[in-house]
Amino acid sequence: MRIPIAAVAIGMSLCFTTGAFAQQRTAPVARTPDGQPDIQGFWTEAPGGPEAVNVETAFQTADSLRVTGWTDAQLAARVPVSAIIDAPGRRIPYQLWAMKRHEEIVHRYGGDEITDKVRTVRDVSSELLCVIGTPRLMFFADFQIVQTPGVIVMQWERSSDFRIIPLSNTTPVPGAVKLHNGDSRGHWEGNTLVIETSNLNDWSWFDSKGSFHTDGMTLVERLTVMDAKTIDYKVTVTDPKAFTQPWTMNFTLKQRYAPSQHFEIFETACVSGERALDKPVPGVRR
Repeated sequence: MRIPIAAVAIGMSLCFTTGAFAQQRTAPVARTPDGQPDIQGFWTEAPGGPEAVNVETAFQTADSLRVTGWTDAQLAARVPVSAIIDAPGRRIPYQLWAMKRHEEIVHRYGGDEITDKVRTVRDVSSELLCVIGTPRLMFFADFQIVQTPGVIVMQWERSSDFRIIPLSNTTPVPGAVKLHNGDSRGHWEGNTLVIETSNLNDWSWFDSKGSFHTDGMTLVERLTVMDAKTIDYKVTVTDPKAFTQPWTMNFTLKQRYAPSQHFEIFETACVSGERALDKPVPGVRR
């Protein structure tokens, strides 16, 4: 029996389409009383992914790893894990002036030298970690999400930082006003929370390696709920003052505790420039 070519083409199209949907399909998601996907609880970056210590390689300082028993051979065998998914070489696409500025920052603050095929940099001193900022906060440490019908609130244990994200088109902050975590607005697209952020200042870095941005940066974050304990996080960074193109980071968030487990975050204090931590905590390198 002959089958019309058109019918074959339609069948193949349906197969490919079904496969694409299958790859994107997420598990059933619990809902809040007002119908939002329920993402409340305490979240952290999934193990084995890129780290906020270095968004291009995830390399921690050699000294800190030696303290925990790493050998020189293990250090030399480390495999870079970049958070960046759409820029050349999975590196931050700095403009020439910004690349030079980045190198000045890391060499100014010193630390352990890391060499790779692109360039040699130095780890930034660990006391320069108190000004975290968005988007680094999202994979820096544990944080809590609380939802109301009109607002999503995120709160971090580290530095007692927080974000308040309205789910409506409230009056924007004037352009001249620059904020540490910016001015954010969120909305839901199915099971994906989309957050658009502007009005950021230039205080923060993307990691502890001096990977900086300017106050011209804007962000579009997409938090896709994969199942009750998994969120796929993507953030697209646009900063025409510093980068040659927009670029995106991607990693996975895992729920550490559900609200029903009654976990509480601690209030912590972080002081940039602290040089005496080795007194109360012996063995800490300064």
